[in-house]
Amino acid sequence: MVPLITAVAGVLSLISSISSLAKNQGSGAPDPAEPSTGNASAPAFSEALNSAVNRLDDTVTAATDKAKAFASGDQSVSLSDAMVSLEQANLALQTAAAVREKIVAAYTNVMNMPV
Repeated sequence: MVPLITAVAGVLSLISSISSLAKNQGSGAPDPAEPSTGNASAPAFSEALNSAVNRLDDTVTAATDKAKAFASGDQSVSLSDAMVSLEQANLALQTAAAVREKIVAAYTNVMNMPV
């Protein structure tokens, strides 16, 4: 149960970082894609996205490793551990797919705006 909470906390932190980036864009703040000397602590959108994809990859890899260890008969990995890690990976993938769909929809809306 604790790893599930950790996964949810990771997703929430990603969403809050994306939200703060969106607020900065709407408030006339400098573009995070451009180099900035005043705000070096705020990550660029591409960095936040890259970090999220790396966390997703780590989650899927860990779940796959646990499932393989259980299937090979490793006594240190219980069935419940393997199933929980696989479900975490499943939830992470579903979340990533939903975020991707939202990004594609936003891009499509922007591209269809009249100039």
